[in-house]
Amino acid sequence: MPQLIQSTTANEMASTFGEACQPFVDAGIPARALLPIAPLGAKLLKASDLKEDSLGKSPGRFNKAKGQWGGLGFDPIKVGRGQDDIAEMAPWPTPNVGILGRYLPAIDSDAENEDARRLIEKAVISTFGQHAEIAERRRGTVARRLYAFRAKDPDDHDGVVRGRHIAYRLKGETEADLVHKLDIIGFGNQFVAAGNHASGTHYEWAPNWRLTDLHRACRKNDPTVGLLRIENADIVRFIAEFEHMLTEAGGEILRASGGRVPGEERDFSKEEPLYPVADVLKGLDQIPNCKDLFPHRDDLVRTVSAIRAALGAEAEPHYDNIREWATANPDPDWCPDEYFEKVWNSLDRGVRVDREALDRIFRRNKVFVSAKLEFTGNTDAMMKGTRERKLEARAKEMDILEEISARYVFGHVNTRTGDGALRMRSSWNPAVEWRVEDWWEGKTTDNALALLDRLQEGGRYDSDEHGMWSFARDMVKLYPNVFYTGETRHPNIERGEIVVFANPYGEPTREINMRFLSPVIRAAAAPPKDPRQASEDLNRVLDFVGRVFGKFAKYELDTLAYMVQTGRRPGHMLFLVGEQGVGKSIYAHMLISMFDGIGKDMGAQIDGTKMTNEAARRFALARVEGARIISVKELPEGSTATNMAAVTSSLKQLVDPGPDGDYFQIEAKGKDSRPVLNHARVVTTSNYANSLKIETYDRRIFFIRCGIDLENKPEPEYYADLTDITGDPLRLATFWRHLRERDVSGYEVAKAPPVSVEKLEAEISGMTDPWERHMAAALETLRAANRELFDLKELAGLMTDMAENEHANTNGTVDDRREYNFGNNPAASKRLAREATKIKEIRSNGKCLGNVYGFRTARQIIDRFKIASNRAVLEALDQDRAKPLSRVHVFPIFAGPLRSTGRQ
Repeated sequence: MPQLIQSTTANEMASTFGEACQPFVDAGIPARALLPIAPLGAKLLKASDLKEDSLGKSPGRFNKAKGQWGGLGFDPIKVGRGQDDIAEMAPWPTPNVGILGRYLPAIDSDAENEDARRLIEKAVISTFGQHAEIAERRRGTVARRLYAFRAKDPDDHDGVVRGRHIAYRLKGETEADLVHKLDIIGFGNQFVAAGNHASGTHYEWAPNWRLTDLHRACRKNDPTVGLLRIENADIVRFIAEFEHMLTEAGGEILRASGGRVPGEERDFSKEEPLYPVADVLKGLDQIPNCKDLFPHRDDLVRTVSAIRAALGAEAEPHYDNIREWATANPDPDWCPDEYFEKVWNSLDRGVRVDREALDRIFRRNKVFVSAKLEFTGNTDAMMKGTRERKLEARAKEMDILEEISARYVFGHVNTRTGDGALRMRSSWNPAVEWRVEDWWEGKTTDNALALLDRLQEGGRYDSDEHGMWSFARDMVKLYPNVFYTGETRHPNIERGEIVVFANPYGEPTREINMRFLSPVIRAAAAPPKDPRQASEDLNRVLDFVGRVFGKFAKYELDTLAYMVQTGRRPGHMLFLVGEQGVGKSIYAHMLISMFDGIGKDMGAQIDGTKMTNEAARRFALARVEGARIISVKELPEGSTATNMAAVTSSLKQLVDPGPDGDYFQIEAKGKDSRPVLNHARVVTTSNYANSLKIETYDRRIFFIRCGIDLENKPEPEYYADLTDITGDPLRLATFWRHLRERDVSGYEVAKAPPVSVEKLEAEISGMTDPWERHMAAALETLRAANRELFDLKELAGLMTDMAENEHANTNGTVDDRREYNFGNNPAASKRLAREATKIKEIRSNGKCLGNVYGFRTARQIIDRFKIASNRAVLEALDQDRAKPLSRVHVFPIFAGPLRSTGRQ
């Protein structure tokens, strides 16, 4: 352990949460372990459970629309942030970062003087060793310290550190002195790792013992290097050593409890009263509701909460007695009946105090009631011993319930089985399910029944059916988020965790996740074992993407980075066309491996032939729920136009970027169709460009002709290296890390993907109307010559040429030849609206000589010539016509001679 050193000057605070997190992420700390802390001075939502005095140290959720903060909720403090949260929270305006004790447990010493600080430091050194690498956080010059460690296994719920809270005094200290506190930050807790404190100082780490430096030095294959790894047993040893040193030095522990959720709402309305009602009312008569005893209205709320907690089921029947006590003040404005009723009704759902709170209020005011008066002798010591035993027993029970909530999940009665049986599963192996009744009786293969034995030995929960249902009701009250109503398959969340879905009509829906997280995602959470190999692998993958996508590689990489960073799907599908054996399947397999994983309950591949089979198509999506990549392998060559359109329509229902695409219907044989959440990007590969119908002006298909063909195909060793990388999660993780850090600030998910030449050709060749097809081909001829202006006569002549060339290049198979004339078909000029804008109508002696158009992309020319004279427009048109048109067309089917055209 380091000795105390002077505080270093804090760096300038980050402006956003993402910036504040970056040093920790760079050091290898998982992003999911970092929580946003509501900043000092933040504006709070009216319904927020955050309080002003918790700003700067409690996790919060930023409401961007209102510019205000609310509570973050308990789930992220237990399990961390999901992929969606990481992207959403990055721009939130706070420099304060919290770290989950599940991943990085800590000893938080709120020592009020140097003697207490030295005692804690001595206990730390005695327990973990003089030279242990432990991070040390300080704040200004105060004696408070935080010592941070690394969890041996944050997913081991038997070994993960459990929170504890201890208050103590040193020898010679009295009630006039500040009480020292010691908190163990573990599962369900967090500590502030960076940012500002309410005192005006910064949270800082000792220069030689910075958290980021020590964590960066960690090596996965050598646990002895870097930040010290600990588990709950190590903290037990520390607490024992601390208590021994404290008592040896003449100090005493005032309070000690296990780690529970502070401020949780609990309903005691069905509990037996803790004291006889008459004694409680007698005690209240000795502490009238007056300004001297309860100077603030919050004091009254806490007292009424304590009364309801102590009286339990007897509180409501004695409402009038309690109201009479609260409203008896001679000042009618101090606590009118209406205010008391409002306070009382606000506590119907539960209270945020424990059942002993009223006893503490009585003791502070020298009031002793109930059985305490019947004892003789040293009544204070006897009462203290009884109370401490009760508190200790309940704290142990609460610790066990917390362990159960971390280990198991429960299916609500009648929502899944319909047989009235409460079901449970291990969150580590959710495929196995038991009846809670069988588990309660020890009739399961679960190997953690010692936990159940400890719970039933406590006395609160008998081993019979009544005890089981008491246990179930308490679990619902204390840990509602471990109860589920169904199953789901979510690709961004660990298997066995509960996924919460917002419900606009009431309580949120909770479902258990049955899908495995991709091994690549897990591997990417840690730095690479071999940085040199990782760099080579990344270069090989990026080279492969560049070869396949050519000039569109940046867009493809941005799309993948968007998916990695946000956990969301893009607004398009990929249609990758190429010759056989050039790497299309390798690319699709790489995406599946990276986003979904390969194996049972992973990946989602569809046989392309099933999509073209009308009878099989309705069931083709039956097994793709929860996939991030839906791969349609090797679509066959296009059949009928109707069938191709049906295939395209089936796939595009998964692509819409708006709310209409957030769900899609799946149907399995013998089962009704049902809607499921859409997380997926569709990736389709084929040897044939006509296997999908590309509609005119399509905005949802990213059509790419594979840049690798049989002529430029790399050597077999190239593909062997790629296969080795894509088949190894540890090696493929380097690509995930690259995408995770890639800047996608300019990526627009709802914007149509870029249009390749091959897609444009497919669109034009798919036009059945000759007018549209030949007009599109003529416009491409003008674009290829960098033309910006044209008139309708020139366009009509080019369209006639396109029809002639099409006929010649298809050996007469396509014969839509005609002499085009816009004068005979004025409605046809309206079709130009997508591509061009009419600049000028040229008139002479009241007669229209023609219309001059400009491509919409030539915005400056259009704006300039709309107010120009006829002569200026015609001169510009002549100059533009000086650019020669090529008989070599971008689409070979229209290549051929062009007749000269002129202007009237």
